[in-house]
Amino acid sequence: MSDIVQGPYGPPLGLIEFLDLSPRRPVHDKRRTALAGARWADRLGYRRIWIPEHHGPECPSTNPWLTAAVVADSTTRARVGTAVSLLRVRDPFYIAEDVSTVAGLCPGRLDIGFGRGDFGGRGSERVHYLRKTDGQLDEALDTVMALLSPGADGGVEPLTGDWQGWLHGTGTSSARAAGRLGFHYCHALFLNPDLDACLAGFDAYASHLTGPGPGRTAVALALVANPDPGRAMADAQQQSFPVNCAGTPEECVLAIRGALRGTGADEVVIAELSTDPEDHLQALASLYELVARDHTAAAQEVSR
Repeated sequence: MSDIVQGPYGPPLGLIEFLDLSPRRPVHDKRRTALAGARWADRLGYRRIWIPEHHGPECPSTNPWLTAAVVADSTTRARVGTAVSLLRVRDPFYIAEDVSTVAGLCPGRLDIGFGRGDFGGRGSERVHYLRKTDGQLDEALDTVMALLSPGADGGVEPLTGDWQGWLHGTGTSSARAAGRLGFHYCHALFLNPDLDACLAGFDAYASHLTGPGPGRTAVALALVANPDPGRAMADAQQQSFPVNCAGTPEECVLAIRGALRGTGADEVVIAELSTDPEDHLQALASLYELVARDHTAAAQEVSR
C-alpha cells in the first residue's frame, strides 16, 4: 500500500465512514474498520470525513456527534463532520453542545451536517415524542445555529474560526433549506441516484442561496472497489441501500468521474463498503491515487 501524504488542496474527494449496514458483520468490527479507514483517509489526503446517523443493532453510528468526536481526536488534517445528524428527532440545545464539543477537537476542520430525514424502522416508535414537523425542524435548525453564534447567550460555547455548514438530501426541500441558511449542499446519490433530481436540487439550492460568496455542492456515492469484481459485487449485495458502483477501482473511479461531470458538483464524497478491513484500506488508497491523478492532469491542462 502506498504511503501518500497530500495537503488540504488535493483532489475533490471526501469519505463517509461508519455507513456499513450489512447484517453479517458484528457492529464492533464495523466500527474498528471505519475508524481505521478514517485515520488512513486523513493520512492519504481526503478532504473531509463524514459520519452518518442510522439506528438499529447493525448500525455502527447511532450517535454521529459522539463518533465525530472520536474521529476528530484521531485525525489531524481532514475536515470532520456529520452526514447526517437527524435533528428531526434530537434536541437542538444538546446538539449545539455536541457541535461545540467536536469543534474544540478539530479546530478549523468542522463540518456541521444536518438532514431533513427521519428515524425509521425498528425502534422508531420509541422516539415519537421527539419527532418534529417540517416547520418545527426548520425552527430547530435556526435554534442550533443561533446557540452557536458568537455573542449568543445560550449557555453554549460559540463557534469560532473556520467551520462549514452542510445540508444533505435527495430532493429540493433540503436544497432550499441549505440555501436559506447559507450552508453548502450535498445530494446523496446512493439514496436517490436520479441525476435529474440531483440537478433540480442544485438549481433550487442556487436560487435560494443567501450569504456572501458562492456555496459549494457535493454528491455522495456508495462504492465497493476491489480488483476482484465478483468479491466487490458480493459485498455490495449485503447493503440495504443502492451501491452506485461495485467493481474494480478503475471502474469505481469512472463512476466518480461521471458523477462530477454529470452534476457539476464541486466534489464527491464516497462510502467505500468492502467488508474485509484490508480490502477497505487498499480500496481507499487505490481510489485516492486514481482520483488524484485525474485532478493533477486537469490542473496541468488548465495551466497550459
